[in-house]
Amino acid sequence: MKRVRVSYLAASLFLLFLSWLPIKASAIGNCPAIGQSPSCSVLITIVPDGSLVIQVDPQVPPYDGVEDELVGVVNNSGASVYGIALSGSDIFGFDGDGAGPGGNYNGPGNSFTVIDSDHGIVNFTGANGLAAGGFSWFSLEGAPSKAQFAKTIVIDAGHGFNCPAVGQEAGAKGDVNYPASNPPPGFLYEDVLTAVVTTKLAPMLQRSGYTVLATKADPNSCPTFLERGAIANKARANAFVSIHFNKVASFGCSFNPFDYCSGSLGLYNQVKSDAATLAQFLATGASGSLGIPNQQTQNRPGLALLKPNVVKATSAIIEVARLNEPDEDIVHATSGTQAAAAGIKQGIDVFFNH
Repeated sequence: MKRVRVSYLAASLFLLFLSWLPIKASAIGNCPAIGQSPSCSVLITIVPDGSLVIQVDPQVPPYDGVEDELVGVVNNSGASVYGIALSGSDIFGFDGDGAGPGGNYNGPGNSFTVIDSDHGIVNFTGANGLAAGGFSWFSLEGAPSKAQFAKTIVIDAGHGFNCPAVGQEAGAKGDVNYPASNPPPGFLYEDVLTAVVTTKLAPMLQRSGYTVLATKADPNSCPTFLERGAIANKARANAFVSIHFNKVASFGCSFNPFDYCSGSLGLYNQVKSDAATLAQFLATGASGSLGIPNQQTQNRPGLALLKPNVVKATSAIIEVARLNEPDEDIVHATSGTQAAAAGIKQGIDVFFNH
């Protein structure tokens, strides 16, 4: 019995010792062995909800034996990623001894946009950026302390009065004919509202440091779905947001899982796992800013702009509100479209920084 107890104690101590060991980045990173580093000393994982997790392995020494680190990136988001922003003390203070050929730091298929010695962007320069499931590596002058998506976004004003000419539906028409005493008079039109919100949202985002492109800026034009997606793909955007206002609710909408009477609705394709997160943040931001209590999300993989062969990056559609009461009166108010733009921006901000 005594010998059994000793063996049990030894096994317990061994397991406890293993629990103290740090998780090795090299176990899941695929950096090449360079200098004194057998593999990655830092691993950045883009997880399925779109956030970025930094893992540092203290057992892997700097490849120069002093400070320079091999950094790997794994993209588990489900969508293509075209750039990540990194910050840390002097990590971009390059002094010519990078791990790549000729002392370059950027590694294969990457480039850097250096803002200052503490901040910069890693650009994944391949045709599909860092594709879903992909891995890339580079070197830095130290371990980064913060990582997030590079802030490039394309915003899309949904629909357009000329859409029937290209085989798409024109936008929805509101339920209320507002009198001249309650400007703007007449009916609300989705085609107009999406363009107005887009023109208000773009400068808000630009003032916050985003690189912003829009697929259109007027209520008449109607790019095809492929043309809208091509703008995002060419811009190498990390997110694509299409802005819509939902049609008048059908009778008995509360009993239809694909319908609802009031509120904001975020649509996504679950193939891009982080798209559900973006859709949720957009719906929460829009409903909160407008003061419409109901917000939902739905997986809608059949919608063109959510398909990965149309938009490679993370994409979501936000149905800001219903064009029937009570939502319509809120949207019609003087501050309605401004509040809608502010709510969408809030959702985008949370997604890029969460």
